[in-house]
Amino acid sequence: MSAYLYTEDELPEKFKYPSSYIEIMSMDVIPDIEPWSFICEFKESSAFWMREVKGKYPTRRLVPFAKVNYSDDIACFDGADTSGEPKVYYVHAFASSGWEDRGYTDNFTEWLKMARLESACYKVEQAEDDV
Repeated sequence: MSAYLYTEDELPEKFKYPSSYIEIMSMDVIPDIEPWSFICEFKESSAFWMREVKGKYPTRRLVPFAKVNYSDDIACFDGADTSGEPKVYYVHAFASSGWEDRGYTDNFTEWLKMARLESACYKVEQAEDDV
């Protein structure tokens, strides 16, 4: 499967994806981290979330890359960071400007670690519910 990455024209100026994100997006199979999902699996989904974020929060430079399935929260890179290791912001996608922040992690590696832990707990709960 080929992941969709935003084009240079869609990204904030001089933004660099973290190398660990590029590695994952280059895999034949993108990891299952349910309840999170990478929005890059579908170009239309990526384009939708980029439009939403830019429209709702025009003063912020956010690069959305993942969504959680139980709320309107999305994970976004800090597009103002040009280091290649941007913070990851949790953003409530349909909140009024100024009320969207749900926290952050220092970088993608930390976010992925937390998403994998949440995924493991979520899958255990789902399995227990099926019993």
